[in-house]
Amino acid sequence: MKNIIKTISIFMIALGAIFTPTIAGAHDADCPYCKLKLVQNTDAMDNEVVVKFGNKKIEYRCMFCVFADQHKFVGDVVVYAPSEKVGEPIIVKRTSGQWTAPAGTVFLNAFTSHQQCAGLSRAFTSRAAFDNYARRNNVSNPKPLTLAQFMQAVKEALAD
Repeated sequence: MKNIIKTISIFMIALGAIFTPTIAGAHDADCPYCKLKLVQNTDAMDNEVVVKFGNKKIEYRCMFCVFADQHKFVGDVVVYAPSEKVGEPIIVKRTSGQWTAPAGTVFLNAFTSHQQCAGLSRAFTSRAAFDNYARRNNVSNPKPLTLAQFMQAVKEALAD
């Protein structure tokens, strides 16, 4: 009996060694739109933008990348946008072709290169949260945007 338990233990350790790098490496990926590395959550700030549509889940680097790539999504979509509150994403939805966000949601879209997009293309639960983030992060000329304004800004940037 002791040999069986020892054999099973060794087998479990071997399985862990085989699959741990795969699991850890699977999360270290590139954004499907801008091809830059995804920015992971930290203890102080959420950064992962997750899109769910159908049975699929895709992570993006920022909100701009999600909306620039939205033509790939079929049917209804749910976007879990990192907010200023760790562990409390803002839920942005497209239902029957119509995008919605919770009342009071404010968007920032102030990056000049995609290297900055994760920090400068975000959603906030309120104007006060937006202002606080812009002040703490020295955002140059921050403009609070509604969802419609944010979508228009993405559309205009793609047209350039």
